[in-house]
Amino acid sequence: MLFWVAQGKSNGEIATILALRPRTVAKHLEHIYAKLLVENRTAAAQCALEVLTMG
Repeated sequence: MLFWVAQGKSNGEIATILALRPRTVAKHLEHIYAKLLVENRTAAAQCALEVLTMG
């Protein structure tokens, strides 16, 4: 899910890709933000991009 956030997808687009409801995506992202110790999708996307470009 975080991969799609880093690609600039909206919650609605991610929901369509993963066959979920947008609110479910939002809730999962809230949990991801907490685990990454960030407050928003921009900061989470930055974390994801850092990891993806390290490899």
